[in-house]
Amino acid sequence: MSNFAQIKCCLTIFLLAFASAVNGQNMIFNDHPLVGKIWDMHSLSFIDEETLIARINLSNVLLLGEVHDNSQHHELQQKLLQARVDSGAKPALMMEQLDAASQPILDQALAGLRSDEVLNNVTALIKFSDWQFYSPLLAIAVDNRLPVIAANVPNQYLQPVIWKGYAAYDANELKRLKVEAVWNERRQKYLVSNMGGAHCGQLREELRLGLSRSQRLRDALMADSAIASIPHGVVGIVGSSHARRDIGLPLYFNARDPSVRVFSIGFVEVADNTDPKAYNTDSATGEVPFDVMWFTPRVDREDPCANFVRPKVPHQLASETDANSTGESDSQ
Repeated sequence: MSNFAQIKCCLTIFLLAFASAVNGQNMIFNDHPLVGKIWDMHSLSFIDEETLIARINLSNVLLLGEVHDNSQHHELQQKLLQARVDSGAKPALMMEQLDAASQPILDQALAGLRSDEVLNNVTALIKFSDWQFYSPLLAIAVDNRLPVIAANVPNQYLQPVIWKGYAAYDANELKRLKVEAVWNERRQKYLVSNMGGAHCGQLREELRLGLSRSQRLRDALMADSAIASIPHGVVGIVGSSHARRDIGLPLYFNARDPSVRVFSIGFVEVADNTDPKAYNTDSATGEVPFDVMWFTPRVDREDPCANFVRPKVPHQLASETDANSTGESDSQ
């Protein structure tokens, strides 16, 4: 019996329990005046959902930057993916939550004929512990026969770059991926500085530099995985740092295909401040980090730094390097 067949029954049971688990998530700031509002970072004004959907339908790469453990972010992603499908588009669903090495198995699973079995098999490949959040997105892809791109680069693949620098990576590949072409001193200073915050300020300088290299290469490779799908459209489900226009995936998409139209949405958990201009005001280069921010309640989570253990050796590093993997935005 295949691994897929062995886990099918368990997955089906868990998927049936998904809705109740999500609805039971403890959220705070539910009555915050910004919750549900969409803020255009270019015009510094609120827009409605109809306006937003009209704009995303003009893009061919839509990046939906989430806080990974916030169920409301995933609900909004589902709404926007469905809106793209309803417009007649057949975009590829690019997911950070699936490792690139699983693409052959993913493609084989997607070729199945029975939708429930396909969904179970595909969901089994999600690498994130909160895999239930992503099943509804995959259900939209399965029901509409959308391609699914396994975009994440396993951390062990990036270890040589973390510890030895880009000299440990193929120079021609670095050039093809535009890793250095999109970068500058301001982006580097910003990313290295915020890499410390993503790990509770406990990283040695060597690791801050190494992890910044790995995040740059990760973004370049994630973009590379979707380049061929641009003509038919791409919807990317990624952590919000990866969706940032100043340091993330848009840089690499634009460098690889100057005609691409990238639209980036940052789902932002509200805090005490009620002024939308106070959120995500930091930028590596002065450009807006997202095209729009969509405000949501905040997950009532424990302090991620309370029991943080300072990494000492490569295998102790977390596989997710952006600040939002812990739910802590570096800009709030």
